[in-house]
Amino acid sequence: MFYLNVHIYNNAGHFTSIRTNTFRLPSRYAPGKGYVLDLDPERIDISTDIDVHFTEHMMCAGWIGFKHHENVSFEVGIGLDRTKADVVPFHRTPEMNKICLNSSKIVNDKVYVFIVKATCSGGTTISASNGVRIYDEHSLQKKLEIKIGKDCFSTYVFDVNVSTANDSVFIKLPFIFIVGQRYVLFAESSEWQTILSMNTSDALVRPDGNNYVLIPYAEKLTLQVKQNISNEVILRLKINKCPAENILPNNNQLTVSWIFRNAATIEDLLFSVSLLKYMYVNGSDLETMFTLTRPHVGSSDITFHNMNFEEQTPYMASVQLCNNVRCLSPNYSRAFTIELEAPDISLIKTELKDANSGECANITALWEIIGQNDNIAFYQWSVSRDETAGQLLSVWENVLPHGTHVKVFFILSLN
Repeated sequence: MFYLNVHIYNNAGHFTSIRTNTFRLPSRYAPGKGYVLDLDPERIDISTDIDVHFTEHMMCAGWIGFKHHENVSFEVGIGLDRTKADVVPFHRTPEMNKICLNSSKIVNDKVYVFIVKATCSGGTTISASNGVRIYDEHSLQKKLEIKIGKDCFSTYVFDVNVSTANDSVFIKLPFIFIVGQRYVLFAESSEWQTILSMNTSDALVRPDGNNYVLIPYAEKLTLQVKQNISNEVILRLKINKCPAENILPNNNQLTVSWIFRNAATIEDLLFSVSLLKYMYVNGSDLETMFTLTRPHVGSSDITFHNMNFEEQTPYMASVQLCNNVRCLSPNYSRAFTIELEAPDISLIKTELKDANSGECANITALWEIIGQNDNIAFYQWSVSRDETAGQLLSVWENVLPHGTHVKVFFILSLN
């Protein structure tokens, strides 16, 4: 604080002294640089900056710095960039290091910047956060889809152009398939299944959502494409490997992946992932943690290594949407089990009867699966002169599983 002493003299040597009121000299410097952190409204942690949160119509921020020898006054506002508070205008606040603002103008799916203006007699310093994106929690949770294994749409095999000027067309797929492997056939058009239908005698074919699932009987496939409308259709069909998710082979590791279906690009989210094991104890299911939670995963998949899975035990993956300070309630994959060994086939009965005076024979075979049979896509059988199928007397026939027992009948010419 400062004041002035004024002395007034006349020619006779008399004087009077007057002192002014106290006053403050303006500072030579504005407040120092400040640092603004975006905070989660549901869990205020002044030490941790976040990039996303899940609370609509609200933003919180904390700040440090703005050092000065005077008292500093603060104004806060919110904008779409660091240059202007065009969403929530600047207004004075008595808060000195953190505040939360509510506004109907703060909506989901946008990035907002919290701006702090510090003022003293020497000037004003403005600092801003690096921005926070607000997501709708319920919409994200609903769109999250958890896969066991790599996402099928990342396991590209090949694509092929399809043009149907007539009602039906046959397409030889230029690719060697793995017999029994599960594939997914799809097109980028969301309405393609209503335009075309698929079938083949070389594979199991069934609709699955907006896609088709193929499980080949043979290494080379010819696909029959039928047109459901009168106009010519031109599409680019894509085929990806897509293993079954309910029963998996045991290789001591497991990949969990996730995507947001029918959503724009999801940015800046973190994920917490774990595996759960289910046991049947005293007449009820008991959920236990099978792996430690992997927090703050920034990618869209994670692989667990050196796993010691148990057969006939249901497992499930848990994925939580997170930011730097908290996670939402978990989403779960479908339950799956691990196939530690390949299923064994037990031939229960084989019977051969002569027919037509020795010109042919009726062959009947009955077999069953020992162990799990849920993962059997189909059986292939033939008649051979040796045990290694080196001298086949018939082509390989395909049989779909219906329970654990399978019975087939074959007429063999003896000529």
